[in-house]
Amino acid sequence: MKKRMLASLLLSVMVLSVGAQFASAENLESSKTTGEVGFTAGEKPGTTKPEKGPKDGEDLEDDKDEDGKPIPLPNNGGIYVTHLPNFSFGTENKTSVKTVDYEAYTEERKLKGTEDVFYMPHSVQVSDVSGNEQATWKLSVVQDNPFEAGSSVLNNTRIRIYGNTFTNSLKNTQELGDNIKGVEVGVGEENGTARHAVIPLTGEKEGELTVLSNTKAGFTNASTTSAVFSDGYLAENYNPEKTPKTAAYEGVKLNVPASDQAKAKTYTTQLTWTLTVEPGTPETPETAE
Repeated sequence: MKKRMLASLLLSVMVLSVGAQFASAENLESSKTTGEVGFTAGEKPGTTKPEKGPKDGEDLEDDKDEDGKPIPLPNNGGIYVTHLPNFSFGTENKTSVKTVDYEAYTEERKLKGTEDVFYMPHSVQVSDVSGNEQATWKLSVVQDNPFEAGSSVLNNTRIRIYGNTFTNSLKNTQELGDNIKGVEVGVGEENGTARHAVIPLTGEKEGELTVLSNTKAGFTNASTTSAVFSDGYLAENYNPEKTPKTAAYEGVKLNVPASDQAKAKTYTTQLTWTLTVEPGTPETPETAE
């Protein structure tokens, strides 16, 4: 009888205990967990055709030298220059007794992974994968030395830029506003020489010419920005079908004063392009020659 009473008592205690647990539990319809992701500065993007955004341009072949090797271009903290131009003003220009502006010829571009070549106005391009919300940057250029052909030197001959069209892969033209700036074509007279900017010679008081800049912190992050040296540039006007050959255009010209007394020779010079990034500007910005 005692054993039965003890067993009955233990069973009662267990039932009461379980009942207490069920009584204290509340209905729960949802719960939360967490997700996490981190980023570091991205790798160099490829070169693309300048397109008015928001739109990704067609992939183009990266800049290469005469041997087909990639040309090192300036970069700083995840901000990369992805295209720089070589300027050609032709090799059959006539000498003159007057000062002459010789138009540049459109530069060759190639669709990536194909043999399809087309020609378009000269341009520069900067891609920002820095992830830096404080970053601003500028790309500038200077002429290293006068145009030379052996001992013959064109001391006062300069490259002039007459126009800009800006594009960005994330933003339309209106959104760019004053946040993206380029060549300031401030020299010239209403009834004389068209307004333009000059690429200065190293050591001249002008210093260097800024051709493209982002003035608002973090504005270009995760995007590609281009400056095409031609007013009214439209990407659809330049492709292998419409522009399969080079042609002179008015956006860039070489001003050759009669006083330079150009000879029947081929003259060359070099340009240095410098990318400056802030914050994080190195003591000596990386350059391309």
